Amino acid sequence: MRIFLAGATGAIGQHLVPALVAAGHSVVAMIRSQGKADLVGLMGASPVIADAFDASAVLAAVRQAEPEIVIHQLTAIPPNANFRTF
Repeated sequence: MRIFLAGATGAIGQHLVPALVAAGHSVVAMIRSQGKADLVGLMGASPVIADAFDASAVLAAVRQAEPEIVIHQLTAIPPNANFRTF
C-alpha cells in the first residue's frame, strides 16, 4: 500500500517507517525541513516537506502523494524517549 506518514522522524515515526517499508509498503514521509530528507531516504521512504501547521501545505503534500492510507504520528515526544520508563 502507499502510505503517507506525518511525523516520520519523530519518536514513533522513526521506528514505524522502517517497519512499514520492511512489510512492503511504499511510504511517503512528511518532514519539516530538507535536513531530514537523507534520514528518511535511508529508512526507505520518500520525503515530502510540509509544515504541519500549514493546512494548505499538508493538503498539497497529501494530494501529491496520492496515498491509500494516511497515518498521523505528529507528537511532542522527544526522539530519544525511553518507552520503558515513559
